[in-house]
Amino acid sequence: MSSKPARPKPGAQAKGCLREWRKYSISAGFVLLWLIGLLVIYRDAEQMAANTETKIRKEMGIETRAMAAKLAGMLERTYLTVKTISLLPAVRAAASRNRGDAAEDVVDEGHFSGDDATIIQQLYNHIAADVEVSEIYLVYDGFAPEQGQVPFLMFDEVLLERISTAHTHAPTHDADVPEEYEAAEYAEYVRQLDHLRRHAPRLPDEAPQGIAAVTSALLRTCDNSQYTSLANGDQRDSHGLLLSVPIYDLSSKAFKGLVTAVLRANVLEAALLGWPRLPVTELDRAMLAQQRIDLQSPPAEYVLENRGTGDRIMDRRSTSLPRVLAEQERAAIHLAQDVRLPYSSAWRLHRYKSAADLDRAIAPIRREMWQRLGLLSMLLAALGLAVERVFAVQRRSTRTLTLMANYDALTGLPNRRLVAEHLANALSRAPTASSQYAVLMIDLDDFKEVNDSLGHQVGDRLLVEVAQRFVDSLRASDQLLQLHCEAEPLDVNSSMVGRLGGDEFLVLLPEQSGLAQVVGIAERLQASLREPIALDREQIYVHASIGIAVYPEHGSDGPLLLRSADAAMYLAKRQGRGQTVVFQQDLDEQSRQRLHLLTDLHSALALNQFTLHYQPELNLASGQIDCVEALIRWQHPTLGLIYPAHFIALLEQSGLVLEVGQWALESACRQLKSWQDNHSPIKHLCVNVSVKQLAQPGFAESLQDTIRNVGIAPEALTLELTESMLMQHPEANIHLLQSLRKTGVKVALDDFGTGYSSFSYLRQLPLDVLKIDRSFVIDTGTPQGLAICHTITALAQRLGLKVIAEGIESAEQFCNMHATGSDWMQGYLIARPLPAEQIDPFARGFDWHAFRVDNDLLEHSPEWLPWPHRAPSPS
Repeated sequence: MSSKPARPKPGAQAKGCLREWRKYSISAGFVLLWLIGLLVIYRDAEQMAANTETKIRKEMGIETRAMAAKLAGMLERTYLTVKTISLLPAVRAAASRNRGDAAEDVVDEGHFSGDDATIIQQLYNHIAADVEVSEIYLVYDGFAPEQGQVPFLMFDEVLLERISTAHTHAPTHDADVPEEYEAAEYAEYVRQLDHLRRHAPRLPDEAPQGIAAVTSALLRTCDNSQYTSLANGDQRDSHGLLLSVPIYDLSSKAFKGLVTAVLRANVLEAALLGWPRLPVTELDRAMLAQQRIDLQSPPAEYVLENRGTGDRIMDRRSTSLPRVLAEQERAAIHLAQDVRLPYSSAWRLHRYKSAADLDRAIAPIRREMWQRLGLLSMLLAALGLAVERVFAVQRRSTRTLTLMANYDALTGLPNRRLVAEHLANALSRAPTASSQYAVLMIDLDDFKEVNDSLGHQVGDRLLVEVAQRFVDSLRASDQLLQLHCEAEPLDVNSSMVGRLGGDEFLVLLPEQSGLAQVVGIAERLQASLREPIALDREQIYVHASIGIAVYPEHGSDGPLLLRSADAAMYLAKRQGRGQTVVFQQDLDEQSRQRLHLLTDLHSALALNQFTLHYQPELNLASGQIDCVEALIRWQHPTLGLIYPAHFIALLEQSGLVLEVGQWALESACRQLKSWQDNHSPIKHLCVNVSVKQLAQPGFAESLQDTIRNVGIAPEALTLELTESMLMQHPEANIHLLQSLRKTGVKVALDDFGTGYSSFSYLRQLPLDVLKIDRSFVIDTGTPQGLAICHTITALAQRLGLKVIAEGIESAEQFCNMHATGSDWMQGYLIARPLPAEQIDPFARGFDWHAFRVDNDLLEHSPEWLPWPHRAPSPS
């Protein structure tokens, strides 16, 4: 009899299934926790990758804008140089003819004078040293290369010496014949002449602004200064751009030719790499190695494009950029930035980041993700500890990136970005009516001299010490934002000291009761610098210029407030070391006027806007006007007559003081010669010179040439230098004055008493004349002031110096300075500065007796006579 197996009961079946599932519960929990951990880690990695890509894109944008500005500066400076050459009177007035052949010398043939050629040469030397322009050519309309004509070539001995040195290291070959490229280059000159003749036929009314420019496509030039042989070099090194501006006739202002600069493509390519030049020759490689340039660095990601010609310049080492440009490969990031130029909008800078490069940048994050996942899988039993560790790593990375983005690596202070953010947040809360929000812009005075003389490492240590002193000074009584705070957010009610870069600092001061409190804090910051800073064996005294601006009086938002503080700071620097200035509303207008004057100064000399006035000096030994001081004036076409106090500092800043000073010296000497030829009483002349002129190599020889060419005696000329200028570098200036004295001219120390020169330096200075400053003359109305003038005069006489009293404006001052024993008097009491045509009649008609009567001088001393006629005083 058969039997069937018994069927399990439903309850027992359910329990069995439950037991079966229990076996997998731990595994299921493990898988579930692993999946949760995987999701967390993956999302974290993706977020970090996204943040990294955003940061890379932002940094690329900043770098691209900086590179575009750098390239724009190179092209614009080249344009400004050739434009300046095109506006030179000699270039505009020269005959519109070209060189018949390369052997024709422009100076010997009389096309340009030696001085004019030297000016053009100096302009070329300046831009060639800055941008490495190969050559500068002058091509006049009607250029006919087929007739053998060649352009006027400007080159310097430095370039020739460099070519010779390169040839010495690598001798030339038969293939090295740059002349074979002249046809293409000369054809481009003909094309550009035709283009400018049609599109820029006359000098624009707004000149020197608005002058046109034309840029060629890349072509092979005949320049051979960067490689020794085409056989050994790269053909691309012979390609270049021709940047040209028109020349307009001086009288008719009609187009007559062009000035062109040859800019090699490899110079722009080197700029894209951040190198001083490309390693074309072995000599170049040795120089770059000496400068520790890494020639194995990754290829640059930039492409410079001329949209007008279609030319592109890029790092020739790159293999990915040609594929990207040919659309054979897709770039992960592409940025484009216009290169802004005053004469062209065709240039654009592109920046590419390939997908492979971006993946390499994100690869560490990917690797970290798999490592964390593996660690999670291996240590799942300690899941809590592992997860905490993962997030701790993330937090540390975030804090590190935050510190790098927001704080200065050298001083630890908030950087420009964090300061601007903190200021914007604070101003958005609108400070209360009972308090003010102040901004202090600080710039260290003469910090560049520390770097130049002691090195950048000492300069960095100095900045760290200054930053610490500022922080300690504020921390003493102000609520100072804690630096590198990792837990608390920025408190907008806290003060902040930040470093903007270089030697510039910014202090934010919220909730100030009034301007007096802000000024007091500024004085406390100044006081923190009074003690010298000891660095190794050096004791360095630091001074700072501080500009103060207050919200909302001086600015309704952060940028305006910072600009106002910056304007006040620059005014403080112009007032001298260690000054504090509060912004005033007229500072913006002053800044605009100053910029306008600085622009007009560049053409003032060429337009003959400078003139000389002469102030008489009364010789007390003869009672005659036998000497005058030449004083420069600027006859501005719209502002009228401008006095030196308003533009001499601008001349110093712009570097024009050398050219204008030489003009003033030559003009004054010629005027003295004219007076002497007409038997004028005026026998001597005083001319102010700058220490920058004095420090120029060959100044003494140039002065001798000027005196010899004009035909005056050297002893008839006195050069005046201010005491404050001489005391900046007294030892060096003593040597300069000694070489100057050998020419036979006399040297006067002007404004004596204002430059704090020590008597030891006064004894060593090779001087002939001492001019007592007007401030001391004014004080002669007091016994103490008169005693000081007596002392100065006695000291000068013991040193064998003549004494001139400046600023005599009253009879009392005249008598007081006469009593001290001054040799000459100068001031408004005698005469104001006069034009040259009025000085000689004034000197001839000057009557000593009438002068004393008119100014009531006889009442002071009825027996007063010039020094030779005075009776000896009783013993």
